[in-house]
Amino acid sequence: MNRHTNIIFIFILLFSILLISNGAIAQKSNKIESFLSDLIKVESITGNENKIAQFILDYCNNIGLHTKVFKNDSTFNFTASLYPLSLQKPNIIFMSHLDVVSSGESSLWKYPPFSGTIANGYVWGRGAIDCKGLLAMQLMAIQDFIDSAKISDYPYNITFLAVSGEETSDYSGANFVSKNFLSELNPVAIYGEGGSGMTHVIPSKPEQVVFGISVSEKKALWLKLETDSKSMGHGAAPPALYSNKKLIKSLIKLLDEKRLIRFGKIARKMFKEMGQLEGGIKGFVLKHVNWEIFWPFVKKNFEEGEIMHTLVYNTFVITGLYNSEIVNNQIADKAYAILDCRLLPETDSEKFIKKVENVLGPKISVTILNETPGANASDFENFFYTKLQESTKDVYPDSEVIPFLFPATTDNNYFRQYDIPVYGFIPVIFSDEEINSVHNINEKISINSLYNGMIVYQKFIIKLFNDKEFIKRRKHILNEN
Repeated sequence: MNRHTNIIFIFILLFSILLISNGAIAQKSNKIESFLSDLIKVESITGNENKIAQFILDYCNNIGLHTKVFKNDSTFNFTASLYPLSLQKPNIIFMSHLDVVSSGESSLWKYPPFSGTIANGYVWGRGAIDCKGLLAMQLMAIQDFIDSAKISDYPYNITFLAVSGEETSDYSGANFVSKNFLSELNPVAIYGEGGSGMTHVIPSKPEQVVFGISVSEKKALWLKLETDSKSMGHGAAPPALYSNKKLIKSLIKLLDEKRLIRFGKIARKMFKEMGQLEGGIKGFVLKHVNWEIFWPFVKKNFEEGEIMHTLVYNTFVITGLYNSEIVNNQIADKAYAILDCRLLPETDSEKFIKKVENVLGPKISVTILNETPGANASDFENFFYTKLQESTKDVYPDSEVIPFLFPATTDNNYFRQYDIPVYGFIPVIFSDEEINSVHNINEKISINSLYNGMIVYQKFIIKLFNDKEFIKRRKHILNEN
């Protein structure tokens, strides 16, 4: 073929991709809610993910994706890709976890927690948001490119990665996969759970939708605090300082300890962008919120219980108080508490633990139960971030998109620690009611949100495959090889 024929062929091919994808968008809008409903019906509380993994794996094989299982002794994870991993194409990975937390008391739910009920414009059930809703968006987006990938040599592979054990930071999931199969996955960017769309972020524009793409997150540190009194005793004749009393007194000291505020790099960037959106004097204060001179005016917004508090403080919560087994009138010889700590990216874990030990005193022993990795923030000015930003604004044209420090802990840092760009994003505008349903009763997600989230990821893939800069990057990769 001559040069002009080649140009015409490429144009027709790109137009076909867009036509296929847009047709699929219209077709899938009535199917994604049914797919999510089916996912919710397969109960997958952490430790029991095998059934849901097999269900989705079979689905992916049936629609023509290339699958690979990464299994360990207790559970398995898998990938589903446009191209076989063995081709070692540079890989864009969409990651979701398979497990959910328990439903609690089922009678408190409007609809049974594992029914996947579709009603009133929502899909209801445990995992609707965390994280089967994202899973449905990502997998449906990839699915629309299966046929075109058979006739096109796209420069990147697009892969869905399903992992287990996220809710308990279990070794069997993302930790296991990142440590053992990173070279096989060959990721150039990963997109997992994290930020979403929010309102009431800009003080003077409460209805302005702001999407936060998380480029960094807190790490989890779970500690066991334990003390003993060497012997048991009768409740009628207590010693001056028995185990429960020692533990409670120490915990009160810890709760009363003054904590230092920290404005890290990502937090400062986030507030700077929020200030630019706000404008005026208020905007100037937001952009420089870390300046001590402004602190008397903004301090109340960072107090405990406020969402801003989690972005600038190391936090901890006492999730359990326990004794050895005793009867009601018996003093336990041992007492312990579980501390769930969430540390800012800049925090040194050893120094944090040392401070906890100093506050508690020598009578309390501190043991690390689990710790997720810390990692550097992902670049928010590169190709992989900006294309997702553009795709989001295509679907939500009146929105703003900013980098975000995620105040919780996900699987993302297991890959960020290897300096892979990882972005946490659920491209949905959640209502307060939906957000409050996560890990709570009546978890639900709107069907419209599912549809829009899927479109964002579809447009993102289209931008990757059609963008001129993307083609240049591909040529550079070929030249290097």
